[in-house]
Amino acid sequence: MRLLLPLMLYCSAMLTGCGYFGYYKYPKSVWASPAEVSKVDFPDSHEGAVQLTGAMLKAIDVAMNDFLPPGTNPEREKDPVLRCLEQRETYHATVKQVREDLFFVSFFADLSQCAPGALVLDAGADYLIDGRWRILGRR
Repeated sequence: MRLLLPLMLYCSAMLTGCGYFGYYKYPKSVWASPAEVSKVDFPDSHEGAVQLTGAMLKAIDVAMNDFLPPGTNPEREKDPVLRCLEQRETYHATVKQVREDLFFVSFFADLSQCAPGALVLDAGADYLIDGRWRILGRR
């Protein structure tokens, strides 16, 4: 009985300490209400769509997680331009599969929606991602 209390305290301290060891919980996707969904129809075809391979999507994901890591909080920024630059939806991406195991990913900012008229000279990045999903370079 004497050992049970210290053991329980130790276990509870270790469980609450997961946040200190890099555990990160990603937010779940939000679904629209049924009323909103009923106003939208799926398109009949994919004509005009852009097709990305799974490998391209993975390369973009690896690069974006380095460029703007999950958990970035734009709301804490007071400057509207900086707040805009910390939002993932501000950026457009291009991906080029150079070889079977090499991808060139580029991000560039479109400030027209959140900071119109703002002039930012260097808002983006270029990445080289290999087929093992490692970053080979960034500029």
